[in-house]
Amino acid sequence: MIRAVFFDVGSTLIDAEPDIDGAFYEVAVRRGHEIELSDVSVHLPAVNSFYEEEYLRDGDFWCSPVGSVEMYLDMYRYLSHLTGLAHDAEGIAREVNDAYCRPEYWKIYDDVIPCLKELKRRRLRLGIVSNWSSNLESLIRGLRMAPYFDEIVSSADVGYRKPNPMIFTIAMERLGVYPCEVVHVGDRPDADGRGAEAAGAVPVIVDRAGEHSECGYTTVRSLDGLAAVVGSI
Repeated sequence: MIRAVFFDVGSTLIDAEPDIDGAFYEVAVRRGHEIELSDVSVHLPAVNSFYEEEYLRDGDFWCSPVGSVEMYLDMYRYLSHLTGLAHDAEGIAREVNDAYCRPEYWKIYDDVIPCLKELKRRRLRLGIVSNWSSNLESLIRGLRMAPYFDEIVSSADVGYRKPNPMIFTIAMERLGVYPCEVVHVGDRPDADGRGAEAAGAVPVIVDRAGEHSECGYTTVRSLDGLAAVVGSI
């Protein structure tokens, strides 16, 4: 019997708004630079690749408060160089990073709050297990989502990152549930799927873009039907 549902955060519950190119552009203009949004957007694929390569090479930057911030600062410094603003890379990077610590730079997907309300109505305990910096709880509170969650666990705070099963085990111990009583919902089969499975939980992949239909785990295209999926396990 399932007693708890854990959630990833980025691309599962919330998404950046604006995306990195928009936030970078806003900051650069505010700092007095003459630049067009298109001058930034053209480099977004390179910046996204930078993150993926760093994550796949050694994602342990997520395991510390310093590392989880420095990785993003490096991304924004890199984008500064690509856009010809290397001379102000440090200032831009820190201002963009500060922006993403604020709730107004994030949007909650439309299917999230109805899903959380239904799961709470069914008396399930809810938690967050995410590879995130130490500002995660304050961000969730700023987005007014904290009342739905019984526990919030970020990798930077506990020193373990998905897919290491320890981050899931910590959340389970805090909520007083057994692995077989937990469903974990996230967007990455490599981190959320493999990590939850290793911890003994049931993985569900939210596949908003339809990219993971053959990942080997239960998938949903949105959270609208998640309560029914959880109820069938």
